[in-house]
Amino acid sequence: METDKKSRVSKITKEYLQNRYSKDTEEEIQQWLIEDEYSAEKEQASLEYWDALEAKPNASTLQALKRVNARTGILRTIPLHRRLMRVAAVLIPAFMLLGGIYYFSQQEKMLQVIAAYGETKHILLPDSSEVWLNAGSSLHYPSTFRKENRTLTLEGEACFSVRKDAQRPFIVNTQNLSVKVLGTEFNVRAYSGDNRTTATLATGKIEVKTTSNQTRILEPDEQLTFDSQTDAIQVAKVSAHDITSWTTGQLIFTGATLDEIFKTLERRFNITFDTGNAPHQSKEYYTIKFLKNDSIEQILHVLKDVTGDFSYTKTGNKIIITPNI
Repeated sequence: METDKKSRVSKITKEYLQNRYSKDTEEEIQQWLIEDEYSAEKEQASLEYWDALEAKPNASTLQALKRVNARTGILRTIPLHRRLMRVAAVLIPAFMLLGGIYYFSQQEKMLQVIAAYGETKHILLPDSSEVWLNAGSSLHYPSTFRKENRTLTLEGEACFSVRKDAQRPFIVNTQNLSVKVLGTEFNVRAYSGDNRTTATLATGKIEVKTTSNQTRILEPDEQLTFDSQTDAIQVAKVSAHDITSWTTGQLIFTGATLDEIFKTLERRFNITFDTGNAPHQSKEYYTIKFLKNDSIEQILHVLKDVTGDFSYTKTGNKIIITPNI
């Protein structure tokens, strides 16, 4: 397994140097390259790429390489005779760019990723942890985590796969909850318009703390729900797989009201529900599953039949809900 990881590190590094990544991916790869983990493998991949080039050296490129080495530390160990053999013009700008990223990371540059309605995003964090950001959500985090912790701020919903680091707790802050972990997989749902904020644990262990300093430790397949109106906490057994199913395109609702379902559908399909002068007041809770490729029309048809509580008409991206009396 370790050999496979090292092989993948080498492949990613070489493909970056060959400009094979899209602009959207460039910044994530650049941040990953300056992390300490697998530094030897990254350097070796750079050396192999260097040796495969056939550009001839000149005074200006050698001086540029010297300046880049001083700022990044990458390729620092290349013997002199190997430097004189090949100097690649394409290599110099790449590592000059890495040097700039390293400089800014020392200033704790803050980054923001936004997933608009109708889309989800996959993010590689500076410590190689992964985040899947759901529609209508935003994530704030530093370009380089501090030595004492790894802190992010979430508005909306995200699923996290956290790389273990016992020395630096991973902390996700939301408006009503703070989730602290060392290395695990979990889901947080904290949309600003929802009264209920949830934290669901898939593997490992997490500590959840509310704004009123209530603290709970969750075990796998447990979900904590915090009601911001009543300040009440509820912990229940759930299927973490179902909760995180949105990362693969499915929609699984567990104990959700129609209001909550409508809000999720708005974000998922980038549509608007019009429920009249007042929100839909159904207090029934529904558990229902929809497949990845189900259209909004198919979903609404099923909901209408299951609940028997409304009818609807669709005009463009607007859906008018009429409660059945």
